[in-house]
Amino acid sequence: ESDTAEEYEHRSVLSEEVWKKFDEVVTAESDDASVEIEVTDKDKAGRTLIHKAVKFFYGSKLYSNTISKDDKTILKVGKCNNKERTSWPANQGQYLHFTVFKENVDTTNVISIIGQKLRLKANSISYCGTKDKRGKTTQRMCIRKRRAEELHSLKLFQITLGDYCYKNESLRLGTLSGNKFTIVVRNVKTPDNEINSSLNLLKENGFVNYYGLQRFGSSLLSPTFVAGKAILLKDWKKAVESILKPRNGEKCSPRVKQARETWWSTKNAGLAIKCLPRNDGSIEGKVLRALKNQGNDQYYNALFAIPRNTMLLYVHAYQSLIWNKVVSKRIKEYGFNPMVGDLWLDDGYIENVEDHKESDYEEHESEESSVEAKPVCQQNVKKLTAENLTQIKFDELVLPLPGHDVEYPDNITAEWYSEFLAEDGLTLEHFKSANMAFALFGSYRKILGKVDDFTWKITYYNSFDDDLILSDLDKLQNKTLPTQPESSQYKAVILDFKLKPSHYATMLLREVMKCETAVSYHAALTKCSHSSKEPEEPNEKKLKK
Repeated sequence: ESDTAEEYEHRSVLSEEVWKKFDEVVTAESDDASVEIEVTDKDKAGRTLIHKAVKFFYGSKLYSNTISKDDKTILKVGKCNNKERTSWPANQGQYLHFTVFKENVDTTNVISIIGQKLRLKANSISYCGTKDKRGKTTQRMCIRKRRAEELHSLKLFQITLGDYCYKNESLRLGTLSGNKFTIVVRNVKTPDNEINSSLNLLKENGFVNYYGLQRFGSSLLSPTFVAGKAILLKDWKKAVESILKPRNGEKCSPRVKQARETWWSTKNAGLAIKCLPRNDGSIEGKVLRALKNQGNDQYYNALFAIPRNTMLLYVHAYQSLIWNKVVSKRIKEYGFNPMVGDLWLDDGYIENVEDHKESDYEEHESEESSVEAKPVCQQNVKKLTAENLTQIKFDELVLPLPGHDVEYPDNITAEWYSEFLAEDGLTLEHFKSANMAFALFGSYRKILGKVDDFTWKITYYNSFDDDLILSDLDKLQNKTLPTQPESSQYKAVILDFKLKPSHYATMLLREVMKCETAVSYHAALTKCSHSSKEPEEPNEKKLKK
């Protein structure tokens, strides 16, 4: 009698018509027989009941799997000897690699969107590094055991996927060889000979390798390093508040803005989450859902609702702030001259080791995201002595990103780290943690950045909206640039170059244009760029020696 009741309970989750289709799959001659049923209207709990029911009635005869197709949620049921389910082809790589072209959206949002469409956790999607929101960018990503057809069918806004292939290796943070840039500097008033002279100097000497504005976010009120400092201080409440704090003037979704304002005024996550769409994948949405589900004062748990690599961006931002302060003081006090006790690497230079090391401790939560951790290359750091002081050039020197597993210079520079940390109530001991999620090893970064394959072109135009370069997607679509006008109002310089990982094009531009790096200044530039006319002084672009 109990078996009959259980059978009825399982049977009731689907119509008899659907069960009949499943029976036909079992009796079909083809081993590839399967059937697809749309279940878009069912939530996760409802789909789980269906999977359990299929298992109850058919055992090992049939499998059931939830997939996304044309923005619909599909239940696919097929024979268990179906190769697509039981075994991945032995001669095919386990990782689907693909190229992502995006515009006006950052890498973390792209991953969140693709993850939602495929019903995957964010850490199931691997990539080598993040690309800025402000630009048309192209990068590679990969997912384990997913078909190209499934990704190709996704309907995405401002995101285009393509160039699919299968490989045996995954992509990993910190393994990127570099980035290629094409940047247009508009409304240039500098004479051509000065432009060429200035850019030749940059090509020869490089630039101070500051961490760029992207590292710290675009908010005047709540830059990312504020949350990072709070995390290091274990002030979980302040860390969450800095993420959810309203930010007037920051460009973001109106619904995210409303959610921030609602939470800030009420501290009620349940009310704030109602401002967001059900499928929202924003950082704010993840934090608010955790607060709603676990309690409005569960700030620590709310932080862990954020993907770990995203959460680390906050603490990396604080580390980067300290590095920028130290390198500024070093150059101000002692110029571009090596000192006894300075650090250099004599076995090659590996940038961005911090991200690479920490990514090895990622706790993958699903089979699709399981990537075997690999050891990180150790760097042979040496200190300058009086004997070899004249043999090492300044462009070979490095400074450490603060952490608990790095060497510090054997001179006054080391004291500056402690001084800047003390201003924020921190010491180097704060970079150690019993929780590996917050343990920061540190890394090394060259004081000077070098630009590779650097070329430039001076061109002319009449309207701020004139296209002067083609994106990768434009080229695939066979678009062409308009003919350059015979008489033009404005001059522009098109820069083409390559930078090593974790080098910032904005800092290269800062060096050659001698412009400010304050967020307020660049917010003013952005506002001006959205106007109908070309920017006037003081925002005009000048290339200087």
